[in-house]
Formats: sequence, structure tokens, C-alpha cells
Amino acid sequence: MPRLLSAKLVIAICILASLVISCGGSNTEDATPTPVPEAQEEQSASSEPEVETEPEAVDGDREALIALVTAIQPTDDVPLAFIECWIDKTLEINEYEPQELLRLLASGDEAEELDANMGEVIFTCIGELSPADFAAVLESGILDEDTDSLDDAGSDDQDISNFIFPDTPAPDLVNDLEWADPGVQVVISPGFTNGYLWEGEIYGSGLPANVGVAIFGCEAGDEIVVITNFFDVCAIDQPIFAFTDNEGTFSTTINDPFLISPSGTCLGIATDPDNNPDTDDGPGAILCSENTQVLPESDVPDLTSNQIYSDPGVEVTISPGIVDGELWQGVITGSGFTPGQYLGGLGCAATYETFIQVFPAACDVANPFLIGVVDENGDVESDLFPPTPTVPSGTCILVGTDPDGNPDTEDGQGALICTR
Repeated sequence: MPRLLSAKLVIAICILASLVISCGGSNTEDATPTPVPEAQEEQSASSEPEVETEPEAVDGDREALIALVTAIQPTDDVPLAFIECWIDKTLEINEYEPQELLRLLASGDEAEELDANMGEVIFTCIGELSPADFAAVLESGILDEDTDSLDDAGSDDQDISNFIFPDTPAPDLVNDLEWADPGVQVVISPGFTNGYLWEGEIYGSGLPANVGVAIFGCEAGDEIVVITNFFDVCAIDQPIFAFTDNEGTFSTTINDPFLISPSGTCLGIATDPDNNPDTDDGPGAILCSENTQVLPESDVPDLTSNQIYSDPGVEVTISPGIVDGELWQGVITGSGFTPGQYLGGLGCAATYETFIQVFPAACDVANPFLIGVVDENGDVESDLFPPTPTVPSGTCILVGTDPDGNPDTEDGQGALICTR
């Protein structure tokens, strides 16, 4: 639970504690009820019927915690599974005893201790929820009430009144292949504009099915800064959560304006399928506003395949050519292919020199594209491709056919076209 929820817990529990004290009579030296043995409880019930319900008010410390946390939720829609998990994981990760957690929750001065591992607690619990419970948690709003800015990890009260949205929304921001695990694609729509407010949608694909997705805002100008200084520049205690569906896709809409840092803002996308951050088993991606791509001001010459990297007689042309680090929009044509075959392609972060070493890890194998069906003359031409991101360090397109539908047989024709 974010820090705002910790504050809510402190306020509500202090109120509740005062009520318990007042209900307990004039003895204010011990505000915590003392558990009563069953035999003694029965005797008390027969001799003092007017207080027979008092022992049932707290059925153990854990039950007390559940009752307290449930009572102070902003809505009644927060699922019990999430509340129980938050309590259990807070106890486990912080190595607290239930009584110690009760004491901390009732102490405003010590509430900061709960924030140290809050991100890990929340992320673990989100990963254990069913899709229905996760949807209920999102609907309740308890995960996003404390997030004011994607770019400022330490400011909960940032004044954005003097900032505006850009006159023209930026093009969608798509992760570079080299900064994402194989097959993962994440899109921010519209893209970030440094120094302006942003609201929109974050969606992605290629992730494990039915797992929690944590989205961290980072005040950084590029991916290297995020990798080397993640805990310093990223708001790890203020994640935004989403949940993948059966196909490994997710989507979340941000309706509250966020200020994008003038020096650049990045997002870290993370998953943890086994709920153990030490195993590092979850794929993810990093996207940075500095790498927002636009179409080049003018077209560059067509990019044609090299005979050294093509099957005999095959020629492929990308028109216009690709400018690394900028969006590309155009058509792909080919000749010399067997008539009637489907010609498809993959985008890769590579050069002619590095392709063999980095394939297939550096290629977007989860998102192949269809160029077209080869005609009777052995020619093929694609429709107009939409604006597509390229790789600043070098972009390759691998195209080919597969007559028997089995890539292991290598019976098709193909070509590799790289910008470098």
C-alpha cells in the first residue's frame, strides 16, 4: 500500500484506539485488551453478562489487524484477499510480530518504517491476486491516490498548476528493442513531451500471462541512467500497477496529469512471475522520453538488400530508407521469390556485423509482420506500413518465406537488410 494509505491507517487507528480506551472504562493504562482463556471467559460470561461480548472484539492480533485495515479503507470494495496479503507480507518482509505492527500503525512518528519495503509488499500481493480481485483493487483507488508525478520520486505535493499540456500531442512512445526483453513491446500513448503535463494510456504485450505489472516513473534522461541508478532515480515506492490477461497483454489509463521532467522521464516496466525479486525471472522494458521518435523531415534514399546477405536471385527494397532512431513509414517490395508464398519479416536491433551474435534475442520475434503474397512473377509489395520505431544503434529487417511452415527446415528464401 502506498504511503498515503499508511497515513490513513495511522489516523484511523488512533481514532479507533481512543474509542477502545473509552469503551474500556476508566483504566487507561492498558489500552490493549488482554486475551482471556476459554475457561475464564466462560466464568466471566456467567458472572458478568453485561460485558460478555468484549473478549470477542479482538480475536487475536492478526484478526485485529484485519479488522482495523478493513475498517479504514476508502471504500468497501477493497477485497479481503488484498488486505490479508498486505498484512501477512508486511509482517513477513519486515520481520514484525503482529503486536509490533499494531504499535507501528498506531504511531505516526514511526509510520515511515512501513514505507521501506512497501513497494515489495504491494508488488508481491498484486501478483497473488486473481484478475477479479486485482480489478477491484484498481477500482478502489488505493494504489494511485499517492502518485502525483511520474518524474519526481520524492515529491508528494508537487505544484503543477503552472504547467500545461503540449499544443500538439507527441507521437506514441515505443520501447527500443535493445531496452526490452525479447518479444516485449510497451507503448505510451501519446508520447511524453519533456517539461509538459501528460495523461494517456500505457499498454504492452509479450509478457507472461496473468501476472502483475509494476510501472515505475524515473527522473532520468536515458536508459543507462535508469540501469545504473535505478533506486536513486526511480519512484520504487510509488508504482503504478496493471495486470496481464491470458495473452500477456496489459493496458492502464492515467487520467490524472503528470509532469514530465524537463530533463527527461523514463518508465521502468517490470514483472515477477514467481513473486521473488531475487530470481529476476520477469521480463520487462525501459522507455525514455529522450528517445521519443518522430518521422524524419525528409525521405532518405531507398534501402536495398545486399547480395551477400540474400538468397540467390532475391532482392528486397525498403522505401524510403530507414533513419536509425526515427520513425519509419513506407513500403517493402521484393523480387525473385517463389510464386504463391507468404513473405514475412522481423525487426531487429543489430547491424550486419552483429546480427549472427544477437539473433534471435535482439529481434522482435513476438511481433512478426506480413509483407504480402508473392505473385506469379515472383514479386511482392506491401501495403503502407504505419509509423514504426527504429533502433538508434542500428536497425535490421529479416524477411523470408517458409513453404512447409517449419522454420527448422530452412526451405524458404530470404534476405537480411540492415542500415549499417
